[in-house]
Order: sequence, then structure tokens, then C-alpha cells
Amino acid sequence: MKADKNKAYIPALKYRWMTRFYDPLIQWGMQEKKLKMYLVNQAVLQPGEVVMDLACGTGTLALLIRRSHSHVQVIGVDADPEIVAIAKEKIKRNQTNGISFKEGFSDRLPFSNNLFHHVFTSLFIHHLTLEKKKETFEEVRRTLKPGGQFHIIDFEKPQNGLMRAAFFPVQLLDGFETTSPHVKGIIPSLLKETGFAAIEETGQFSTAIGTLRAYRAFKP
Repeated sequence: MKADKNKAYIPALKYRWMTRFYDPLIQWGMQEKKLKMYLVNQAVLQPGEVVMDLACGTGTLALLIRRSHSHVQVIGVDADPEIVAIAKEKIKRNQTNGISFKEGFSDRLPFSNNLFHHVFTSLFIHHLTLEKKKETFEEVRRTLKPGGQFHIIDFEKPQNGLMRAAFFPVQLLDGFETTSPHVKGIIPSLLKETGFAAIEETGQFSTAIGTLRAYRAFKP
């Protein structure tokens, strides 16, 4: 889900023909479910809360949230209609209620102000240009309730040379313009710039394709 007002979205693995391979590739390269559950567990979800899965892809994170917290409402949003269709079919196949999906771009979210208690996003921010990263964070802040939390897991500053080398193929696929800021660790400074508070790195993980870091931040 790459948000660009002047261009169509770019599929999750850059090329449309690769969309069918998204789930197995992500699970192989990064133990996807384990990492996404880490993100879910860092949020203390309460009954009746409404949460967003931003750039929901095939709905894996939305499904994990709902299965572990059946008392919350989950709304997934993605700009790619093909991957949203896969997500809807996955939810139907798993017979899971309490999850809905919308098509939308991250820099102009189709939601009102102060709606969500939590916003989650996984492996998405590195797809965006610096301008779109900032606009996306501003939109997340707009749609969060005061005191709401933003939870992120994505590629960030490598722990060592091996992890830096492992990230290089990702940059080749996704583009150096969007990924290079993450090598320096862009997310905390962007959160601060866009008005988030109590910004915390909650974990870091070495994977076959680079370093992932998890963050939590609050809307004042």
C-alpha cells in the first residue's frame, strides 16, 4: 500500500504477479506471525475499542488481533483492491467476525477524526517516500483518539554489518529512495515531528532480510 496522490498504488511486493506469494514469502523471511503478535501484545487492548490495521495486506495482523482480543473491533485499510479481496476471503475462510476492510490511501485515510484507540502497521512505512511517511503519520494522529496509541514494526537501523547486507535485497526490490532513511533510523524522529509523545522503541529483531524494530507512541 504505497500512497501517492499522483500515481496508482504499488502492490505489496512491487509487482502484481507476486501478490499471490506475499504470505509465504513474508512468513519465511521474518516469522511474520510471531513478530505481529509481539506488536499486538505491546498494546493493552480493552473491550469495545476500535483499532485500525493500516496497510493491512492480506489481513494477517487483523486476524491475529481479533483472535487474541475478541472484544475489539478491527478495521483494515489498504489501497490495493486485489490484496483487500484476498484479506476478505481469508477472514471468510476463518469464519471470524468483528473485522471489516476498506480501500484507502495512508495519506488520506477514509475515517473521521478521533475514531481509533489504536493504529497498528507492519512492514509498510519503508514503502513510502519521506513526504508520504510524514503525511501518513499526520493522518494516523488525526484519526486516533486523544491518548490513542500508534504501534509500528518495520525495517530500521541495522544492528550490525550482517543485518545491513541482509537489507540490501529489500532495497533493490522496494527502492532506495523510500528505504534509505530507515537505514539511519527515521521512525522515532518522524513520530516526534508529527506530534506524537512518549515515543518508545519496544523491541528489535534480526531476520533473514534485515533488522526490524518495534515502536509505540501516543497521541497527546
